[in-house]
Amino acid sequence: MDLKRTIYLVTHNATLFEIADELLEYAGEDEFRLARAIAGLDQEIRSQLLVSDFLNAYQVYIYAFSEEPSAMITDRLLLQPASSLERGVFLEEIDLYELYFLVEGETPAIQIRCDDDIIATFKGKNGLQAAIRYTEELE
Repeated sequence: MDLKRTIYLVTHNATLFEIADELLEYAGEDEFRLARAIAGLDQEIRSQLLVSDFLNAYQVYIYAFSEEPSAMITDRLLLQPASSLERGVFLEEIDLYELYFLVEGETPAIQIRCDDDIIATFKGKNGLQAAIRYTEELE
C-alpha cells in the first residue's frame, strides 16, 4: 500500500473503514508514520477518523502530541477505541486531580477533573504539558 492509494480512496468516496484500513496497512507498526499519514488527510475525513472505532486512543495520542506516553498511559490508551475520546479517556492522576484526553473536532484537549467537576481544559499540541503544569500549581 502506498499513500497515493489512500489519497485515491479518499477522492473516490471510499468508506471510512477502507481509508483506515489502508492507513493502518501503510503504517504497519510505526505509529508515527500513521500520524503523518493521518495529517495528510482531508480535514473532514481526519476529524471523523480521530473519533472512530477504526483507530485506538493511543494512535490518536501519537497524532495529537507527537510523543510516546509513559508505559502505563500507553496501556490505558491501547485498550480504548478512538471513539471514547469524545467523552475522554483517563490518562493519569496527579494528587486529587485526574487528567483526561479528549478530541474536539480534530483538536486534542486535556481536561483536569476532580470527581465529576471539570477544573480546566487545555487544547492543542501543548495541552498536555500545560495541564500538567497547571495541576502541579494547584497542589
